[in-house]
Amino acid sequence: MSILYLALAIYIVGVAVVLYLRPSVMFHADNGTWKEFGLDNSQRSTIFPFWMFTIVWAFISYAIATLCHTFVANVVLTSNPINNEIATPISDLRCTEPHQQVVHTEAPLRAPRAPRMRAPALAPPAAAAAAAAAPAKLPGYYLMEPQASGVPKFVYFGHEPPTFENLVTHS
Repeated sequence: MSILYLALAIYIVGVAVVLYLRPSVMFHADNGTWKEFGLDNSQRSTIFPFWMFTIVWAFISYAIATLCHTFVANVVLTSNPINNEIATPISDLRCTEPHQQVVHTEAPLRAPRAPRMRAPALAPPAAAAAAAAAPAKLPGYYLMEPQASGVPKFVYFGHEPPTFENLVTHS
């Protein structure tokens, strides 16, 4: 939205300057009225009247505002007066897909093995009802929040974050 506000300000300033200066290409020199559009060589017409200027100037002012906004955004995002070594560049940030967990450790992680157990021949009805009533755990995922300085913060989105014991098996 700030690009539109900047473009509107540039547009208004440009139109005000042209209306104040009243160039002879668009206005009559004797009385200051607008010239009409035309291709003849008379002093009554012009190939660049004021209404055409306003349309062209609208596009140009939006392009100028976009370029200024992009330039300012690049300067602000690339400069970090506190500590440039800690900050992560915006191009290095990435999102992980759901069901993928990004964990940085020195040793590779192995999934815990489920203990081998025999299924009971017949489960009692109370245990079956309790197992059916227990909600299934849904997987979640981590997102990294960019920080102005310091260590980035990882936020878990899901029902229950995994514990260290679930991620690492004991050898």
